[in-house]
Amino acid sequence: MATYYNITGYQGDYIQLTLNIKDNNGSPISLSGYQVRGQVRSNYGATGVLLDLNPTITNSTSGTIAININSYISQDIPVSEHIYDIERYPSGIVTGNSIKLMRGKFSILPEVTR
Repeated sequence: MATYYNITGYQGDYIQLTLNIKDNNGSPISLSGYQVRGQVRSNYGATGVLLDLNPTITNSTSGTIAININSYISQDIPVSEHIYDIERYPSGIVTGNSIKLMRGKFSILPEVTR
């Protein structure tokens, strides 16, 4: 079952996250032999992708994933509460056998200073 985690950022900010993926017992999930992907959409029925999170595995043994969203990207994300998920899939196999690792709300708040 995917871990539920909400992400909040501001338009125009550099958003940097380090996520430690763990199982139900709190043990790290190994990502050896896997790749990860993740997207933000406006709602569950949306066909358009607001943002490709481009998550990267930084430590496959400890299940550590990094997400870096540049400020020039975040400035164009609509202010609202969106949804996201991140999944793993076997290296080299883009379709099938994917497992959701994380999901939740992806909120973008308006910036004041431009």
